Amino acid sequence: MKKLYAYAGALKWNDAKALVDRRKEQTKALETQLAGLGEGGAAAIAAAYKETDDAHAKLMFIHALGGIQDPAADTTLQAMLNGETTFSYQREIIMALGQRQDAESVAILGQVLANQTDSQLRFASVQALSGQPAALPVLTQLFQTETNPEVQKQMILAIGATHNDAAQSALAGIAEGSTDIAIRETAIQELARVFGGGALGVFSQLLDDPNEAIRANAVTAVAQVHNDGAVALLQHTASSDSSEQVRASAQAALSAATAQ
Repeated sequence: MKKLYAYAGALKWNDAKALVDRRKEQTKALETQLAGLGEGGAAAIAAAYKETDDAHAKLMFIHALGGIQDPAADTTLQAMLNGETTFSYQREIIMALGQRQDAESVAILGQVLANQTDSQLRFASVQALSGQPAALPVLTQLFQTETNPEVQKQMILAIGATHNDAAQSALAGIAEGSTDIAIRETAIQELARVFGGGALGVFSQLLDDPNEAIRANAVTAVAQVHNDGAVALLQHTASSDSSEQVRASAQAALSAATAQ
């Protein structure tokens, strides 16, 4: 490590860049070797992590634990997280847990999401859980108790990244049932982005919502679906919605669809 991270002295730009690139390559190679230690390796890596003050080394050890084939890695990372006070290391440990994508890591990240007072670390936990089908029940349950809107919005994106029927159902529930208009709009947008025409039934319900902003967002979502069902919904909205602005948006979407 001393050889790898020794002071380089004054270097020209190209030399400095080449040195940085070489250090990255060597660090990655060391991470791969550490991750290959297998069973029992997690404890050794954790011990080395505790003994060093070098930032590069600490990150290397954390990343290695994310990929090591050792059943103890999850609880090792959890113990490291509980003992760490530096935000940047805490976040990297959380992301390493997300990289493992097993039942135990999902449970640990769920505990972080449920109990962590720092919203930035809860945000990181959601990112780590994103797209994992096993994490969907955790995300949908804890969405109800989450108080930070930015974390909630990230949870919506993480749910959408799962790309399955359960995710669509969860997003529909948020779009139809949340009391926060901005959160509902985010769920509608994610439904449109991920599921498109598959969510047309949800959009149809939202076009009857009492809130004008929600109906306008539903029009935008329907406009992204190019089939006869979407056209029929837009036609109905353009002629019957109580809001002049929503009717105009639906008519504009119809005109755009006709011009294509």
